[in-house]
Amino acid sequence: MTNSGLPELNQIGKKYIEQWLTENGYTEILKESLQSNEEGLVATGRIENILVQVKTFLHPHKPYKLSDYEIDVLVRRANKLSAIAYAAYVIIDNTGNLVEEINWERLS
Repeated sequence: MTNSGLPELNQIGKKYIEQWLTENGYTEILKESLQSNEEGLVATGRIENILVQVKTFLHPHKPYKLSDYEIDVLVRRANKLSAIAYAAYVIIDNTGNLVEEINWERLS
C-alpha cells in the first residue's frame, strides 16, 4: 500500500523526511502544494535548496518510481522555487517504524 491509499502513511513518511532534513542541516522546512492532493516539502540547505515529494509504502510493498508526469510537475515546481527536485521513498511497518533506509532520487 502506498501513501495514496492512506493519508496517515504519508504523514508518517513526511515526519521521517523532516527529521532527516533537520539532522542534515536543512532549515525552513515547509509544506508545498504540488498537484491535486499531493504535498511536498521545501527546505533550505547550505549547499542547495530542495523540493521533496515523499512516497510512503507499507512493508512488504516495495517503492515504485514517480511517473514521468509526476517528475515533470515536480521539476517545474522546483525550478520556480530555485530548488532541486527530489523524490524520497520511505518504507514503514504497520507500527510506523522505518523498515529500511530512506531511498532518495535526485530528479533535477
